Amino acid sequence: MRTTHKPTGWNTWDFQGFNRLVYLRGGDTVVTVQFAIWDETVPAPVPPPDPEHRKIGKLYQQFRWEHVTQLGPHAPLGLPARLEFKAGDVPYVAEALDKGGTLHLTVTPLRESKQRVVFLFLAPVGQTPACPSPKKGTFAGCAVEFAGATWPTDYFVNIAEPYAVAAAGRPATVRVRPPGARPRSPGTMAALEQDALTGRGALADAPGAMMQAVCWNTLYDTRRRLVSSPVSRDWCYDWRGVLVFCWDTYLVATFMSYEAPELSRLNFETVSAAIDELGHVPNYYMAHGAVSRDRSMPPLGAYLVWKTQALAPDKAWLGRIYPRLVRWHGFWMKHRSGGGRGLLAWGSNPVHYEFPQLVPYNQILQHTRQSAMYESGLDNSPLFDDVQFDEQRNCLESDDVMLSSLYALDCDALARIAACLGRTADAARFRREHVTMAERINAHLWDEEHGLYVNRHWDTARFEPGRLSRRWAPTSLFPLIAGVAPPDRADRMVREHLLNPAEFWGEWVIPSIARSDPAYQDNDYWRGRIWGPFNFLVAEGLRRYRFDHAAAELAQKSLALFMKNWRADGGVYENYNAETGQGADVWNAARLYHWGGLLVFVALQELVDVEPCGYLRVGSLEFPDAALDNVRLGGERYDVALDTGVRLRRNGKPALDCTTRAIIRLPLGGPADQPLEVTAAAPGTLTLYGVRGRKRSVRLTDGRVVPPQVKGTKVVYGW
Repeated sequence: MRTTHKPTGWNTWDFQGFNRLVYLRGGDTVVTVQFAIWDETVPAPVPPPDPEHRKIGKLYQQFRWEHVTQLGPHAPLGLPARLEFKAGDVPYVAEALDKGGTLHLTVTPLRESKQRVVFLFLAPVGQTPACPSPKKGTFAGCAVEFAGATWPTDYFVNIAEPYAVAAAGRPATVRVRPPGARPRSPGTMAALEQDALTGRGALADAPGAMMQAVCWNTLYDTRRRLVSSPVSRDWCYDWRGVLVFCWDTYLVATFMSYEAPELSRLNFETVSAAIDELGHVPNYYMAHGAVSRDRSMPPLGAYLVWKTQALAPDKAWLGRIYPRLVRWHGFWMKHRSGGGRGLLAWGSNPVHYEFPQLVPYNQILQHTRQSAMYESGLDNSPLFDDVQFDEQRNCLESDDVMLSSLYALDCDALARIAACLGRTADAARFRREHVTMAERINAHLWDEEHGLYVNRHWDTARFEPGRLSRRWAPTSLFPLIAGVAPPDRADRMVREHLLNPAEFWGEWVIPSIARSDPAYQDNDYWRGRIWGPFNFLVAEGLRRYRFDHAAAELAQKSLALFMKNWRADGGVYENYNAETGQGADVWNAARLYHWGGLLVFVALQELVDVEPCGYLRVGSLEFPDAALDNVRLGGERYDVALDTGVRLRRNGKPALDCTTRAIIRLPLGGPADQPLEVTAAAPGTLTLYGVRGRKRSVRLTDGRVVPPQVKGTKVVYGW
């Protein structure tokens, strides 16, 4: 089944720059408008290096993230949008609105300047505007009107495309109405802000920052006809097309679901569409056709899809994506189980393809040690420093705790999706696979001497048979998210390693390799820096095992790290320094890379979260006072407040009220006698509103069971 998307409306769809506003109708480009800045005061070089450079002046028309000074709001799949940027040393603000289907684009200088705002009409190519007056006209059937700018009449710039130019140092507005245009988005900034995911207290400004990095990077692939939110539009510009990195996209689709469920689904569909093409989710998936045919990426798809669906499953949608996820699941045992223990190793198949532009980064595109490392997503991790590549079995010679745990997690999630869809035989098969993989992980990857899970070398002549690795990373904790670790082992790992400042804990957490590892000092990508995906996945495991104290502390530390950088320079970084907390200290930490927002998401989850193992979790014992408004979960809208107690509203009406600080886990289905789980800070009362059907008891952490007191559709518990 081929997935295609047919969006309609105004948006910053074009990967070539945030300054391009595109109107799509059913996925087809109707018109593209670009804003640029002309500076006639830039002198020609003396002597000119070639005839082309004899011209004076400079047209600033290709803006990158380095030119952005502050991201502003941006609707998830359209307008309004606002940001601040620089042309040379002159700051500007650009604001684009969709008023009833008409684009209103205004660009304003923020200080005195002789520069001029320019509007260019790029698509459709070859169209000539009709200009009945300097300030009005039509282009490609669209009505065009200017304020503060005119079609060129007495001032000219050597621009090939139709353009309008403003007076020096003045703001300018263009209004463009495509024929038959209809409003698609909130319209005004006030409407967007009223509708957006919003935080207060300790979460003030955080949700907006998290979402802005996604929405400003949301693009349309005109070749494959797919909407997605790539890691960074800068990277797409470098590769000349929309570029999807695949576990990145599953992760961003997950946290995006809190505000934009439609865009979340579009991203899930885009990355899963690649399975139809290859039988697996590739490492990269580019608009011009380049795709990593030899290798995949960490198998998180089924878990993250289910996380966004577990509260109120859309069975029709799940039924369409499920067969693809099952097909990807089958890839791993077929291609990555060469070590002989039934565990999995990262690898790269001998599938030939050529992509010359990638050669400077990877001299041989496939079937190499580096290609196999890329499959892990941890491109240069010290975990692989002493691991060789087996060219016969197409794998790194190491049973990998991350991949084996994520495979077990995939089994668990697929079993839950299958059960939801009524595929009982599939569900039973995946549950059996989960048990089997858990047994193998516990038998072969547990390091009893040191008290954590680690990679194990294959039995080769290079190493003593089955030697356990001495390199420790957050991946050692991944058996928690998969529900694989026995409770005593889980407790030992968290107590002795995660919360140990000599290894993983500290002011800034979690480093991508233990602080005690020699490679930690490298501070280079996965060699010691902090990454949002690790914080998120470790937090998921902590909450599954009820290490709620550690999860709350991790949430606070993650939020502090993110906001330190956001408030300093407006950056949402790919990775961060584990000593200083800085994102901008190295060249290879992209400044506007969306999965930095996972650090915020970990904190939002402290207030409200869907736990894929079967609970809606509300509240926190230790997170600072905070509130979240307009959280989208299961097709409904939630507001939650945390102060001396916990309050939850659903669609504007009371849903839950607890008179003391507490963590409340509400079962999602399950047996009729399955109780609510409550961890409370003090004696108190919990009230649930609008409860119909079965009335469950509450189980407290000390083992006491509190029966419900039913008052109509209101249920009260006291302890």
